[in-house]
Amino acid sequence: MSKITEYFDRIKEMIERGGPEPSEYDFVKNIPIVTGITLRQEADIYKIISPILEVGSILGHTFQKPYGYAGDFELIDKIYTEWVSEDKRFQKWDKIYHNLECAIAVRNRKKYFIYTLNKFNLKNPYSKVLNLGSGPCTDLAEYLIGQKANNKLKFDCLDMDPKAIEYGSTACDNFSDKVSFIEKNVFRFRAEYEYDLVWSAGLFDYFSDKLFVRLLNRMYGLLSDNGEMVIGNFSTENPSRAMMEVFAQWYLHHRDKELLKDLAIRAGISSSKITVRSEELGVNLFLHIKK
Repeated sequence: MSKITEYFDRIKEMIERGGPEPSEYDFVKNIPIVTGITLRQEADIYKIISPILEVGSILGHTFQKPYGYAGDFELIDKIYTEWVSEDKRFQKWDKIYHNLECAIAVRNRKKYFIYTLNKFNLKNPYSKVLNLGSGPCTDLAEYLIGQKANNKLKFDCLDMDPKAIEYGSTACDNFSDKVSFIEKNVFRFRAEYEYDLVWSAGLFDYFSDKLFVRLLNRMYGLLSDNGEMVIGNFSTENPSRAMMEVFAQWYLHHRDKELLKDLAIRAGISSSKITVRSEELGVNLFLHIKK
C-alpha cells in the first residue's frame, strides 16, 4: 500500500468520526507528495474528502470558490475571524484549517498591514494609500477604528469583484470621508494622482513572473517622491502548501526572497531601493520598494 493510500485511508476514518483531534493535526498537515498520481487515484482522493468539501465548511469554500476565484474576500475574512461552521460535520476541519501555517500567515499579514499604516500615519501624515486587491477591507476598518480621530491617511481601495467592493464599503461605512472604492481590473486601472503608499497583500502571488514584473513596473510609476510599495507574496517555505493545493486546489506562485528581489530588478527598480521582510512565521514575505 502506498503512502498516499495509507494517508487518505486515515483521513477517511477521521471524516467518518467528525474530524481530526488536535493531536492529529501534524499527521493531517504532513500530506505525502502526490506528484505523478494517476487520474484514477486523484478521483479516489476527492471521492474520499468530498464530504468535507461542501461550501458550508471553510475548506469547502476554498475548494468550491463560490465567487469564481481563489482567495476571495469572504474567505479571507473568515480566516481573519477564525470562522467555524455551525454544522458539526465541519467544525473540527474548520479548526485545523485555521491552525495551518497559511491561515496563520494571513492573519499575521493583517497585523503587518495595520503596523505599516500606523507607521505611515505617524511619519507621513496626509499620505494617499492605494490598496490593490483590497478584498474584505475588514483589516482597513480595524486600523481606522483603532486610530479613530487620529488617522490622517486617505485610501483608494481597488478590487475587480463588485461583491468585494460592496463588502468592503460596508466594513468601512463609517469612514467614507477617508476611504474610496474603485471597481476595476488592476491592469486597466489609470490613476488620477500619485500615491505615497501602494499596498498589495495577496494579489501578486496569483500572477506569473511576467505579469508580476509588468504590474510592478506600472505601480512603481504611481509612487510619489519618497513613496513606498509593499507587495505580499507567499514564501516557498510554506509548510501548508500541499494542504492548500491537494485539499483546496488553492494554487499560488510561491516565491523566495531572492526571486522577489530579482523580479523587482527586472521591473527596472534599483537594488538599493529593494528590501524583503516577512511576518513572524516567515510564510508570507513582503517586498518593500522605495521610490
